[in-house]
Amino acid sequence: MAISRLIPKDVRIEAHRRVSAVLRCLAVLVLDAPSQQRKRLANKILTLADGKDRSVQITQEQARDLILPHLQCIREDCPHLCFWEPISRSLNIFFNGEEG
Repeated sequence: MAISRLIPKDVRIEAHRRVSAVLRCLAVLVLDAPSQQRKRLANKILTLADGKDRSVQITQEQARDLILPHLQCIREDCPHLCFWEPISRSLNIFFNGEEG
C-alpha cells in the first residue's frame, strides 16, 4: 500500500502548503543559497514549527561539571560548598525562560 493512502488527504495538503510557504520564504530570505542549503534550512524551520518542546534541561550534575572547574578559593582547605540544584534551576531559567 502506498504511504500516501495511509495519510489523510487533508493532512497531506496542509503539509504541502507549509513546505511550499517555507520554501517561498527562503527563496526571498536567502537568495544566493543553493537549493540544497535552502532544503536544509526548510527542514530545520519545519522541525521547529511542529510544536514539540525541544528545550534542554540542565541537571545538577551537568551544572557541577560546567562550573566546578572554574571555581577558585583562596584558602587551601576550601570545601567548595555549592548548591547544585539551585544553580541548575537558575541556568534553566536563564536559557529557557522557565524552571525545569
